[in-house]
Amino acid sequence: MNILILNWKDIKHPEVGGAEIILYELCKRLARDGHGVSWFCRSFPEGKRFDSVDQIKIIRMGRNRVLMYLLAPIYYWLLRKKPDIVLDCSNTIFWQTPFWATKSKRVGYLNQMAKEVFFYEFPPFISHFGYLVERLQYLTYKNTRFICYSNSTKYDLVSVGIPERNIGVFSLGVDHNRYEPGEKANYPLFLTVSRLVKMKRNDLVIKAFKGVFNKHNDAKLAIVGNGYERKRLEEIRDALGLGEAVYFVDKDNLFFNKNVKDQKVKLMQQAWALIFPSVKEGWGMTITECAACWTPSIVTDVSGLRDSVKKGKTGLMVSSNPKVAELRDQMLKIVEDRKLREKLSQNAYLSAKGFDWDKSYREFKKLLL
Repeated sequence: MNILILNWKDIKHPEVGGAEIILYELCKRLARDGHGVSWFCRSFPEGKRFDSVDQIKIIRMGRNRVLMYLLAPIYYWLLRKKPDIVLDCSNTIFWQTPFWATKSKRVGYLNQMAKEVFFYEFPPFISHFGYLVERLQYLTYKNTRFICYSNSTKYDLVSVGIPERNIGVFSLGVDHNRYEPGEKANYPLFLTVSRLVKMKRNDLVIKAFKGVFNKHNDAKLAIVGNGYERKRLEEIRDALGLGEAVYFVDKDNLFFNKNVKDQKVKLMQQAWALIFPSVKEGWGMTITECAACWTPSIVTDVSGLRDSVKKGKTGLMVSSNPKVAELRDQMLKIVEDRKLREKLSQNAYLSAKGFDWDKSYREFKKLLL
């Protein structure tokens, strides 16, 4: 079959995240199985208009998010042979394929609904407008089948009127050749791995870490990622007098590197815990990657993260909108309760062993084709 993927970023985009990694793992397996896979997305300065990765054909059009949505139907209608399936992927806004991809089977693919994320990332008027538009767009998708990878996202879809019978959920995988246990740091090391944007609440992590550092001055916090919040986060660190105890590591966007000794994976292996107090997620792939490295997570009780962490078993959980002291206290538990830390680490690792990309692909393919 010929399959057209519509997704706002591809695996080589400078701002690539977990959503693109998941889609890439699935698409490359579709291509290996002999299916024709094309991935339409927006362009970026160093990106070629036409590219390919692991037999996936990449088409990049439109530098901004508005233009790419306008160019997608034009690209579709100029194709001599229409794709058998159009996978309409969304992190927030869908491509409105019911209006124009009428010659193909259409399937919706949702990473997560934005909802409250709008109020963290945009000014008041835009955030309220975005919140409303996100909900209204589903009026045109009432008869569309959907695929997602967490029950939280499934229930979000039901809440906007998508019939539960039209929603399929598949499990995710992890690359166990890359993510595996390694030697732990001999000092308390905490880790965040994410885009440096407001919704990830890395400022909260730094402030909570200050309380840990006051009691354990050998503790360190590594912040892996890049984004517009970097400068503000550095200013918070400096204002709290944390100096070299909090350091930043630029995120390596070359996800094709299978060297388990690369810096991100090494930090995941060394860390005592991943801190992930995000406002909302589809799943949180770094949680599963860290778990495969024998590293538990401390997360917020929000959509997606409550799917990827089993409270008190594979990690610790704070409230959906935690105060600094609440997160600090959970971090101190990791430092001061060795028995708890080892139990969480072992359970996280055993849980991650059940995540396999080939299994994930089989489930996804059954829902898609």
